[in-house]
Amino acid sequence: MTVTIFVQALLLGIPVGLTLGLVGGGGSILTVPILIGVIGLEPKAATSASLVIVAVNAIAALRVYMCEQLVQYRMAFTVTAAGLLGSIAGTWANHLISPQILTFAFTGLMVLIATKMLYSTSDETSSTHLVSISRIMLAGTLIGLTTGFFGVGGGFIIVPALLALGLTMRQAVPTSLLVIALNSLVALGLRLMAGANVPFAYALPMILGGIIGSSLAVRIAPKIGNLGLRRAFAALILGLAAYLGMTAFSR
Repeated sequence: MTVTIFVQALLLGIPVGLTLGLVGGGGSILTVPILIGVIGLEPKAATSASLVIVAVNAIAALRVYMCEQLVQYRMAFTVTAAGLLGSIAGTWANHLISPQILTFAFTGLMVLIATKMLYSTSDETSSTHLVSISRIMLAGTLIGLTTGFFGVGGGFIIVPALLALGLTMRQAVPTSLLVIALNSLVALGLRLMAGANVPFAYALPMILGGIIGSSLAVRIAPKIGNLGLRRAFAALILGLAAYLGMTAFSR
């Protein structure tokens, strides 16, 4: 790895940690296109490295919330356990799909997420109605499937699910970070057991950048509205999706 790539990865890791720390997700959706389009990794290696980056950065962002006793541990472990089978299925499917198809699929996922963010009109969602165990199991399975297949933490799915389960936004964000970390570690372990190549050297500078970003998030979170942040983030996702799609198409 050259010094230039190391510095690029370090700087690009900052927004990953920043978004994780601010909204309890989203950092992973940036990591994969950065690793593919900017750093130059192959899609399968990028999704594996993303799991390392996302897990460590989520833990780094989580440490402050733990001191404030906002993490709902029982909920986090329940959702993670429900997602185990999905994570296994997603990891298995990742090995069967060609790199180009995987890239196009991830691009499509990015567009769907960004569109949902752009059309969101509420600044903060809250819900107190009870959700059945079957729905919790289904949500956990889908989260695990997304994590295993795309190499992302799934925070864009986890936070709305936790809000629907009755958590406040301040509880959902740190609880999502714990679920992200657990899901990412499970999926990473499965890939290592399957003999996947995990480029840890490329993950390290983005982890360092992510720790810087998560530290910044703690300082600026009270000053930024969730609605404006989501929409700005959605625009960034669309730009990355367009770049990633063109990169895949030109291969």
